[in-house]
Amino acid sequence: MSPDDQIAYGCQLADKVKTDFPDSQAWTDSPPELGEDRVLSELMSIGSLFGGAAPMGDPVDQEVQDLGRELVGAVNTLQRDQFGPLVDSTISVCGDFLSTSYEGQPSAADTSETGQTVYGCRIVEQTLEQYPDAAAWESEEPKFGDDPVWNEVAAAGGLFGSGGGGTSEPVDAELEKIGYELISDGATMDTDGLSTSLDQARESCSNFDA
Repeated sequence: MSPDDQIAYGCQLADKVKTDFPDSQAWTDSPPELGEDRVLSELMSIGSLFGGAAPMGDPVDQEVQDLGRELVGAVNTLQRDQFGPLVDSTISVCGDFLSTSYEGQPSAADTSETGQTVYGCRIVEQTLEQYPDAAAWESEEPKFGDDPVWNEVAAAGGLFGSGGGGTSEPVDAELEKIGYELISDGATMDTDGLSTSLDQARESCSNFDA
């Protein structure tokens, strides 16, 4: 999955969030809570797929990456009043990405909770192709700001439901737990931990058609 593919999925996911929370009143009536509502993980996932968890020096799209950074920051600081406006801004800049096919599939992606988990598993598998073991991380240690892998592991963790403190009803409790580790290991650039967490994620992902 190329960076464009990941942005396209993030745009599809933003479209889902907009459907679930169509206006500012919806955010006010049902304010998302840490550790309960999956929408926080969805927002974190969108931000990471856009490159906002670990901004790149040469992004695919600077405006998209900047929005991703704002989304990640808003979730981390629980700025609920920013969620609606940021989703609206995301929808407005997604344009071509929302109408583009990727992975040979129609532009309508599976953004259900299970669909998000499957996409996270695909990201894990792609990362393991590049970094199959601890030795690979040591020999080709990715640099922050130069390698998209830091955003990818954060996105996978979010797609497993682990952003924003997790969810009250996880799709897969084990994968959500592993997702915490992926996000934490990525944030601290703990490559040893990532190697272990990615292997564990692959094993748990065997329960899904990824």
